[in-house]
Amino acid sequence: MKKIFISAMLLCSSVLGFAQLVEIQSIDKIDLPEGVSVNQATISPDGSFVVFSQNAKGGLHKMDLASKEINMISANGNSFDLKIAADGTVVFRESRTAENKLRYTSLKAVDARGVETTLVAPTRDLNGFAVNGTNVMTVDNNKVEAKSLNGGAAVQMPVASIRYGQLCIDGKVISPNGQEGASYLWPSISPNGTKVCYYLATKGCYVANIDGSNPVYIGQLRATKWLDDLTVVGMNDLDDGSVVTSSKLIAASIDGQVKQELTVDESMAMFPSTNGKRIAYSTPMGDLFIINLK
Repeated sequence: MKKIFISAMLLCSSVLGFAQLVEIQSIDKIDLPEGVSVNQATISPDGSFVVFSQNAKGGLHKMDLASKEINMISANGNSFDLKIAADGTVVFRESRTAENKLRYTSLKAVDARGVETTLVAPTRDLNGFAVNGTNVMTVDNNKVEAKSLNGGAAVQMPVASIRYGQLCIDGKVISPNGQEGASYLWPSISPNGTKVCYYLATKGCYVANIDGSNPVYIGQLRATKWLDDLTVVGMNDLDDGSVVTSSKLIAASIDGQVKQELTVDESMAMFPSTNGKRIAYSTPMGDLFIINLK
């Protein structure tokens, strides 16, 4: 593991014109086995492993960050919106094309022992899902259902989903910025369940109350994740129409007033994942990095 220690001078330059929301201890480049190229990674709640898709080979792979041991957990799993429960269970979408040429998506869970469970059978309309602790909320064809990963009583919690481009909470359209001509992406609910963060196509990232009231513009941040109840982290990326030319991670306060650059443009940092203490991100070149916070 190669460590890139952030000096005081570098930190100052990386937050030029910005306030400081978090303190960075180090940025570690993870030494990947030969032939492994990370596309998008999600870090576990305890920070011991990441789950990622590969740029060329596809599928979902789980890597222990200490031993670098890698195991495939799904040949057809999707890293988009993948979530990891408190007990290490990985919850993800798995898509297949049926004989009728239509694409169906199921929701799968693979626990720490490698045992797979189907949470939602193949469907044409898996709108969204949420994981909190060892509970899962699913939205299938706008039907909301609570499930438990450990066999206990399922606990209800808010779940954000997208249906026909509209932002929904618990299956009900809220679309804080209106519905006409709007397309909502990357919705996520704050840890305390009171706010929802989302991206509005061509507009940018917003945070609103869970009922859709008081939308606040955060900035041009995509694939945003919650660092804590008051802070989100997203990527600010640019492209030339075919390839990404620059990308950096930015932390922002939910009132939109404070922003902090965590990486520089040249780092090509994309698709952040955070457990509150560490932030994982990948690059278009297939590299994997971990930001350790003080």
